[in-house]
Amino acid sequence: MTIVLLVHDIHFGGGGERVAINLANYFVEKVSHVIIVSLSQPKTRNIFTIDKRIGIEYLEINFEYGSNLINKITSVFKINKHFNNYQGQTIVLGIGNYPSLLLCLLPKRKNIKTVGCQHLAYSGIKNSWALLRNIFFNRLDRIVSLTNRDLSKYKSLNKNSVVIPNSISPCPKNPALLTNKRILFIGRMVYEKGYDILIEVLKKINARHPDWVFRIIGDGPLKNSIVEKIEVSGLKENISLISSTNLITEEYLKASMFLMTSRTEGLPMVLLEAQVCGLPIVCFDCETGPSDIVTDNKNGFLIDCYDIDKMTERISLLCIDYDLRLKFGRNAVENVKKFSPEIINSKWDKLFEELSR
Repeated sequence: MTIVLLVHDIHFGGGGERVAINLANYFVEKVSHVIIVSLSQPKTRNIFTIDKRIGIEYLEINFEYGSNLINKITSVFKINKHFNNYQGQTIVLGIGNYPSLLLCLLPKRKNIKTVGCQHLAYSGIKNSWALLRNIFFNRLDRIVSLTNRDLSKYKSLNKNSVVIPNSISPCPKNPALLTNKRILFIGRMVYEKGYDILIEVLKKINARHPDWVFRIIGDGPLKNSIVEKIEVSGLKENISLISSTNLITEEYLKASMFLMTSRTEGLPMVLLEAQVCGLPIVCFDCETGPSDIVTDNKNGFLIDCYDIDKMTERISLLCIDYDLRLKFGRNAVENVKKFSPEIINSKWDKLFEELSR
């Protein structure tokens, strides 16, 4: 059997790509062939470590964010031609809404089973993309939802929908010390991640705790405008802004709390990664994701969406109370065990057994 993971750009350092690589690294221990098919063109740099036994194939579609309709149509024809080369029993996972939709548009093949793996919250898909999802998702053999909250919505589109959360690798030997006066934020530079809100929160925190610094890691289409906002915010000296890095674990371990201001999420890998490194989390309780990971006042703080003042209060509390940070950090390490590879991978094994029949 061959397992194929269809992704937008395997070299992009986002949560979806990390999920894809984690899955591929597990699957290669179970089946004879695992292949990552990237819609993008080849690049020299990998953010995440990929097992050498995993094949990587590129469709070399020349598009970036905001690509035009012609490129999207071209990708359908290229994928269809590409999968004509697969003759044996094959399971193809579309990682994210767009790759899942592309799988929906392929002609049905007896030897290929298609699985749409969702990365965002159901409500996070808008406009024409949501319409296309509602029309075509019933053509998939399975839909994988990240959360139980979204499962019923996907079942209304395709009765063969299941829940499989993301898994997270075991924690480092030693979790974060939580003594550095540093707050970490990681996220793609798009509207959904709430960078505008983030900067407002950081301004308020800086006014109360000028000795704390902020580390922001991310890339994306809004980078130029975000850099401009930081420059006019008066926080340029307190904010260090870096691109995606393959030394991400070290970044978590050097921080003392993790902040997330997202408007919408699926099941955010950054929160799982923060917990596995023992970081307290302060985040908005957006529709899906955070509440599956963070228990308010136990391993972090869940804030009503967009309540900047309350978020500031909770961050400030963690800034001044090391014992509270330590308590939340220990509880985070314990909580994240339910997302261990052993537990989550057994769900994938069951799914593949069902599809193989």
